[in-house]
Order: sequence, then structure tokens, then C-alpha cells
Amino acid sequence: MKTKLIIIIIILFLQQTKAQQKFVVIAGIADYKDNRLDLRYSDDDAYRFYAYLKSTKGGSVQDENIRILIDEAATKKNILKTMDNIFAKASQNDMLIFSFSGHGIEGAFCPYETNSNYNSMLKHSDIKKMFKKYPAKYKIIFADACHSGSIYKKTNKGLKPVNKTNKTNIVIIMSSKYNEESEENPKIRQGAFSYYLLRGLQGKADRNNDKIITIKELFPYIKANVINFTNNRQTPFIEGKAPKNMIIGKLK
Repeated sequence: MKTKLIIIIIILFLQQTKAQQKFVVIAGIADYKDNRLDLRYSDDDAYRFYAYLKSTKGGSVQDENIRILIDEAATKKNILKTMDNIFAKASQNDMLIFSFSGHGIEGAFCPYETNSNYNSMLKHSDIKKMFKKYPAKYKIIFADACHSGSIYKKTNKGLKPVNKTNKTNIVIIMSSKYNEESEENPKIRQGAFSYYLLRGLQGKADRNNDKIITIKELFPYIKANVINFTNNRQTPFIEGKAPKNMIIGKLK
């Protein structure tokens, strides 16, 4: 019994001390099944975020830990199945990231096959259930979609500190409030939110020049620039429970 206990303790110790890994699913839809819904740059948003995460600045995420789903690959069923497959690999100390670029309505993101039936939508509750399913300590959702702030429409209180009994740090950063649209712009060939999210992660948000990007640096950078760029038409939104000095990215 003592030997088994020692082995368990060693395993738990190794899990806690091993380097944190990122497990990522990215969905971007510009070419919808219903071509009346087509967008211009949502696929570019996804590809650029993927390229960032594969780079040294983004953590050099390993191929087996990241999936990108574009257009017809980004169906509701495939997005949830892919999240299941990728997130299941994470251990307790790792980070889960889900990123979505495309259309949104109140309470849901719009996958490739979106139609007038609400059940065709990728509901915000579907994403929350998937995140709750796995024990990773760090969980982040980014979304560049209209009305994306409706994921927390009722609370709308911003980031809250984690209490001592909460073992999970979750951050939800959305491109717009529940009653706002999210803009694409031909000058930057991206969604405004996606553009400033990437610029911030790549170093523009590093206010103290310590080569580390924290939540308290990244979100204010995104929010101020998106509000200015869209002339107050779009206000990025943050919700979750995590310390404000939680590290989102590293530049070294």
C-alpha cells in the first residue's frame, strides 16, 4: 500500500511540475452553406491565429494539440467532436483554447450549416459544457462574432478574481456586447477584434516590456483599439474568473 501511495504522489507531482501545454481548436467560417451569409475575412482570422500559436511567440503549439476548422469543416458536429478529441489530451495544468470567427446571434455562434432552425446553431451552452468536461486549470474562449457578448448577457460584470477554492481559471473574451455587431474591415483584411487580439499578443499589449502578456494588459489594449477603430460601434467584452495577472502569451 505504501509503495502504491508513493507512486501516486510521484505521478501527481510530475503532473503539476511538467511544462504547461496548450490544446487548441480554431473555427473560422467565411464561406457558409447558405451563401447569403458569406463573410470576407473570418477564415483569414482563423488562419492568422493558427499561425501565431504555431510560432515561438504563440508557444509553438504541437501539431497533435491544435486543429483548425475552416468553412465546410466547421460544422456544429465537427467543432464539438474536435474539441472533445483535442481537449481530452490535456492534463490538469494545461490550457484549453477555443477560438471562433464567423457569424453570431444572441446565445450562439453560427457554424457552416447554419439555417433558420436554432438547433443548427453552436450554442454558447454547448461550448460551456465542453469546457466543464475537462479538468485543465486554464481555459480561454476568443470569439469574433456579432452579439458574442451574449455568452454572459445576464451577468455582464467583467473579470472576477478566482477564490481560493476555485481550481479553474477561465477567461472569455468576446468581440462585442450582446446587442452589437462585430465589424470586418478591408483595410486590415480582418475582423477588428481579431486584428487587435493578434497585435496585442504579438507584443503591442506588453505595457511594461517584460515580454509577458497578461489579461490586464491584453484586454484593455484590445478594447481601447477596437472602440476607437469602429468609432464606438463595437465594444469588446470580458467575463470569467481568473487573476488579472494570468499569462496569456510570452514573447521570449
